[in-house]
Amino acid sequence: MDIERIKDRADYKIDKFCNILIEISNLSNASTKKVACMALHKNFTKIASFGYNGSYAGAPINPSTGTEEDSLEPGQSGFIHAEVNMIAKFRDRNPEDYIVLLTLSTCMMCTKILVNSGFKYIFWLEDYREQSHLRIFDECGISYGNVEQLKKIYHEIK
Repeated sequence: MDIERIKDRADYKIDKFCNILIEISNLSNASTKKVACMALHKNFTKIASFGYNGSYAGAPINPSTGTEEDSLEPGQSGFIHAEVNMIAKFRDRNPEDYIVLLTLSTCMMCTKILVNSGFKYIFWLEDYREQSHLRIFDECGISYGNVEQLKKIYHEIK
């Protein structure tokens, strides 16, 4: 199989898993940003875990917001982040074998959590408003960026 055909096939699969990720984000009850996160094996054989932003199971509606959110102010929803929900369900012993896909790039805290969890490949569809903390990925030797960057370097990951 020639390299262009392999690259085209990888791009196709990445696009399909991104579509699944977008569907997962729609499970969130967030009234502003619906965020999803997925741990996808780097050979595309399985989704080990996924999460989306939300409250705890069975959370009541907050009378002041009319939603499960503590606040409707950006960054103050009180929701558990998608990355944390994904990691809480991740059971594989080798996180370095997984690509983390996100609908939105990580916040400062989730950047640190993903680093400490052992993930080495972190990519997203849309940029978060603040990005200066992404230097942490550089400091820790983690490959990261938007999904187009993943498509460019996928042959190095596999």
